[in-house]
Amino acid sequence: MREKTFIVSVLLVGLMALGMVSAVYAAARTPNITIHIFLHPDPENAALEAGTLDINDWPLAKEWVDRWALMPETITMRDYVELGMMEIDINNQKWPTGSETSKFYDDADEQSWRSVYFRKAVACLLDRDKIVREVLKGYGYRLDVPVPPAQSAFIDMANYTASGLIYDYDVARAISFLEAGGFVDTDGDDIRNDPISGENLKELIFYIRMDDPNRRRAGEMLAAELEAVGIPVKAIVTERTVCYKNVMVLYNYHLYTGGWSLGTIPDQYHDLYASFTYYGPDVGWSLNYPGFCNHEFDTWAKKVKYPATIEEAHEAAKVCGYLFLKSCAVVPMWSSKAVKAYKTGWTGVVNNGAYGIDNYWTFLNMYKAGDDTIDWGFKSDIEQLNMISSEWLWDHNVLGLIYESMLGTNPFNQAPTEFFIAEDYSVSSWDASPQGDPDATVIRFFVRDNIYRHNVSGGYRRRLNASDVKFSFDYNYECGPGISWNFPLIEELNKTVVIDEFTIDVYYNKKSAWALQWAGGMPIVNPDIWSLVDPADARFYDPVSEDRNNNLIMDIKEDGCGAWMFVDYELGSYVQLVRDDQYYLTDTFISDRLAEMFHDGAGDVDRNGVVNIRDLGFMARSLGTTTSDPHGTDWGQYNVECDFDLDGDVDVDDLAVVAVNYGKTMG
Repeated sequence: MREKTFIVSVLLVGLMALGMVSAVYAAARTPNITIHIFLHPDPENAALEAGTLDINDWPLAKEWVDRWALMPETITMRDYVELGMMEIDINNQKWPTGSETSKFYDDADEQSWRSVYFRKAVACLLDRDKIVREVLKGYGYRLDVPVPPAQSAFIDMANYTASGLIYDYDVARAISFLEAGGFVDTDGDDIRNDPISGENLKELIFYIRMDDPNRRRAGEMLAAELEAVGIPVKAIVTERTVCYKNVMVLYNYHLYTGGWSLGTIPDQYHDLYASFTYYGPDVGWSLNYPGFCNHEFDTWAKKVKYPATIEEAHEAAKVCGYLFLKSCAVVPMWSSKAVKAYKTGWTGVVNNGAYGIDNYWTFLNMYKAGDDTIDWGFKSDIEQLNMISSEWLWDHNVLGLIYESMLGTNPFNQAPTEFFIAEDYSVSSWDASPQGDPDATVIRFFVRDNIYRHNVSGGYRRRLNASDVKFSFDYNYECGPGISWNFPLIEELNKTVVIDEFTIDVYYNKKSAWALQWAGGMPIVNPDIWSLVDPADARFYDPVSEDRNNNLIMDIKEDGCGAWMFVDYELGSYVQLVRDDQYYLTDTFISDRLAEMFHDGAGDVDRNGVVNIRDLGFMARSLGTTTSDPHGTDWGQYNVECDFDLDGDVDVDDLAVVAVNYGKTMG
């Protein structure tokens, strides 16, 4: 998957506080993680069945689900609805799928309007329903816009359908689009002609990922359909790094079987498809590597990114969906109705409702008597363990255990309720005019005073403070787009101001309902190391092999502050991590907090780890009550455990939490 996770010109302010670690917490229940690297899901799953692995990383094919359903004593499976998507990416800057004569769509530009018809024809030749039915075997949801089911409030399917913008599989309609764009076979050789040059169409360059069987099959199906209607295709079935170079860096492609792991903020219309994040052709690598550039779309994408309220984002996203389909920017395929698995016998696994069982909370809480190592399988190798520039899912699966941000989310409902580096915050406004909004967002973070930088060798460890936070924001901003993976979190950063050793203000130029989650999600790096890396060179810096501060410790071993420390990596073989025994959260706090989050996020009224008939019973007795009613668990009594949003009344919103999660367990 181009499986992304959706973060120096200013030097550190003052002297950084130095300190020694005095308390031992041993938060993670299992001391070691060994990541075993595979190149395909099937050998990884075979290793899980054989007992070599304890947990997998990739959604299971139906064949494995069916097989393991008969083996509960060996394998435990948990389902989730993926907050991500697979799509056919289309190069909007390369003829005939896009225009080479105008970066932005322009009615007066012949290639612009003709290429829209061509892209719509591609969409009508992709049989998404067949893919979900026969390739995914039902384990997926068809997508028409780049918005997964969990974000359905941002879609207006009724309007899209009524406007004729839903492109079902329809060969006749595809041909009509091609003819409307002038792509006809004028010389009778069964190859359509270029309406501008008059020559036969050149082969479409179609990169198809070989490491994902589902995307490979979908790509091959589409290539065959294109050939059948007279569009020549050069289908290149190859591995991930070859696709990356040609698609995301060189932009030398027409079609690509892409994929994204999305964040909890539905700002992908802006970050993935607005012209602001297309840096080509001069800058190699763009978030918007399809190069979709449309002025009208940009206007509404900004409203999705910078809404005053979430409701404003809903409405703007619906318009973005309309314009996205009208231009057929890319062709979304599916979001996984996914299943992942772990070895039966492990306790404490946490099933994240959007990403599955292999997540930060699981690795903090997962344990098995007599086993000191969690063996985790990766479908693909990592590319680069660089917290500033790494892009791929597997990179961030590792980095996400080593580094932390200010805030986190409840794994059961993705609400931004959890405190990590920050122990508190406040949100206010300031006047950022004339360059920004008069009521732009400013966030004050209060940093914990008991967090220490890693040192896997066991030596001195410096205490993290507000200057570390300031550096991380400022350095990412200085790196800019194309270098900082997390730049979308701070593209409208105005300044950061250290108030005292453990307090910092983060100022944005814009007002946005999402600003807290952006700032809260910025990974915090170590300025002792990164201040020695020129921002222009950050993409090429390798913390695994380099020792920039010349202390005989590889940089990644002292860069993080998360629950896990880096030990070793062998290309194509393994990654080794070890628990930080001086991590600032205790195992008791983590297990207790998980129970609270499952109560709040999944509707576990009685806090027994499963949402079942007992919880519905409690809800039935308390439904319709308010804080002014007698308190208790009997009929007509207000039960605070049923008031999940703590708004003072138990209503249908609270009941819905239980209803949609009925039958779920914590892990």
